[in-house]
Amino acid sequence: MNPLLTVVMVIALAVGAVLFLRSRVAKEWDIQPSEIPQLVSKLKSARGPLAWAQIIAVTDPNQRDSDIALDYSVSNGEFQFNWCLLAPKNIEDKPLLIEFFNKNGFSQIEMVAENGCPLIKVTGANLEGLANRVLTEIYHFNGSLTLIGEGFEWP
Repeated sequence: MNPLLTVVMVIALAVGAVLFLRSRVAKEWDIQPSEIPQLVSKLKSARGPLAWAQIIAVTDPNQRDSDIALDYSVSNGEFQFNWCLLAPKNIEDKPLLIEFFNKNGFSQIEMVAENGCPLIKVTGANLEGLANRVLTEIYHFNGSLTLIGEGFEWP
């Protein structure tokens, strides 16, 4: 197959995947950091093949693109924490997060998910508390969060 045609097909598939994902309407809620353990519990008890939650925090309301996204998911029974590399602040702070993960005994692998999202998949003990640790220890954040997700009941 022509290499140029292959590249065009891959780009078309990626754009199609992004448009498909954006066309799906996920539920959205306002939550507090103290509710994240309850969210994790709900995700872990989800019955379907995939449940996911993205927690969005605006780290500086006066700065454009200051939103960070922290992702939890359960895929085929595996609980995961991911640092997705789509939001500008997530991309900008990638080295800071990798240093934090390493310093605190977490392992990570940079990859592209099946849906085309580039991310850092984090593994290690106590992933359940990682979102709150990132929010408090790195961003000194304790405000309201936006929760977007599918595959679990909330609240």
